[in-house]
Amino acid sequence: MSPLIKPDLTDADSFGPIEPGTYPAKIESVEFKQSGKGNPMIVPKFAIAVGDKVRKRNSYLVIAGEGAYGFSQLLRATHFDELAQAYGDKSISLADKPEFNTDDLIGQELMVVLDHQLYNGEMRDTIKNYLRA
Repeated sequence: MSPLIKPDLTDADSFGPIEPGTYPAKIESVEFKQSGKGNPMIVPKFAIAVGDKVRKRNSYLVIAGEGAYGFSQLLRATHFDELAQAYGDKSISLADKPEFNTDDLIGQELMVVLDHQLYNGEMRDTIKNYLRA
């Protein structure tokens, strides 16, 4: 005889997309990776406060080239404005630009703007913008 079970699906909706809007978030960790095209990127992991729950989400941010706007926005949202300015300054050579320790992002609190996007036929939430808390 198979065992009887009592499933609890009260938190099953926590796996669905978060409604579009602006939410408080905290950066829990940051990983350095290479994008599929070989560009340097970081992957910050966020704890996002949605009502009385915390939902986890990642962002994939290239840190060089035209696609680095999100990283610049993240730096500004986490009070690293001067660094964002220096990294974007064309008069400073790459060799002379300051180094950045991604661990300095861990624990930073900010606001994230979420939206929905269709991904492989499934609606998912995505972080669109980063704002100061």
